[in-house]
Amino acid sequence: MKVTRVEVITTVVPQIFGRLQGQMPVVIARIMTDAGIDGVGHTFTLTTEFQRSLSAMVRELGELIVGEDPRRIEHLFSRMVYPANFVGPGGLLNIAATALDIALWDILGKDAGQPLWRLLGGFSDSVRTYQSSAAMGSRPDVLQRQAADLVAQGHRALKIRPHAERDARVEKVVERVRAIREAIGYDVDLMYDVNQNWTPSRAIRAGRALEEFELFWLEDPTAMHDIEGQAAVAQALDVPICSGEYHYNPVSLLPLLKARAVDYLMVDMCRMGGITQFRKAAALAESFGVPVASHLLPEIFAHCIAAVPNGLMAEWMDWSTILFDGLPTLADGALHLSERPGHGLTLLENVVQKYRVD
Repeated sequence: MKVTRVEVITTVVPQIFGRLQGQMPVVIARIMTDAGIDGVGHTFTLTTEFQRSLSAMVRELGELIVGEDPRRIEHLFSRMVYPANFVGPGGLLNIAATALDIALWDILGKDAGQPLWRLLGGFSDSVRTYQSSAAMGSRPDVLQRQAADLVAQGHRALKIRPHAERDARVEKVVERVRAIREAIGYDVDLMYDVNQNWTPSRAIRAGRALEEFELFWLEDPTAMHDIEGQAAVAQALDVPICSGEYHYNPVSLLPLLKARAVDYLMVDMCRMGGITQFRKAAALAESFGVPVASHLLPEIFAHCIAAVPNGLMAEWMDWSTILFDGLPTLADGALHLSERPGHGLTLLENVVQKYRVD
């Protein structure tokens, strides 16, 4: 089997983040082969300023794999991400490679007649999920309504963020979390994403004040490079610490794990370069006894987290799902995966054309 052509499509889809509305570029790669098997993958950037750069990088990387056997994924990943041209690994290169890497795994699954969750390990055909983009209010009463609505929709885990609380008194942080707990009770898991906004000392103080609310995790409490500071936070608190999404390869996750700075490791597939690198990050975390959670792209990441024995939860941030049919189904707080070969997704061509910009 050989790659005969790589088609790159750039779209800009609506992005809804709580009450905020914007646009998000999603770049799609469709890989065609001489065996009649096509693979589809996608990647994104959060701002429209970089959509042309991302599209160009996906297109240029796609040219590298034409004529190659798409089933030699490690070989092709090495060609894309580790070339002797002083570009990467990391940054835009990894994010662009993600679209092609996902498409290659889609081809491999279709060629084998297996869904990705089984091809990648088959530990489970479903994975717990948490809603991450809708409980975004700043007022406690607004947060209560938002959280109650999400639970009514079938979500059994929710994540909130600090908004303007970077310099707010700890009492205000506690007020918001208490309000949500009053609305959803303790049968629904609650995460708090600090997004690197606190110093270690503030994280310890706030974390201790929040312990009574039994947070499932406290996410990215300190700057991503301050591993010693985050380790101090993890050691001081009973609240589990989740971190890792800002790192660009499995090797960079090793210091976090060695320092015992995380209880749960969050992996960002786009920053890592796709499924190929996720597998290595998950295996690395397993060797430390650490479960892994996902960041964004639930339509693909659900397969990855379900497949591995230390898979914990998948983030339900449904920004790019608008482009696809065959999505995992949400029931009882979990995403359930199908038996369709590959990732099981098909492009909604009318939606793609509606939002296409190239």
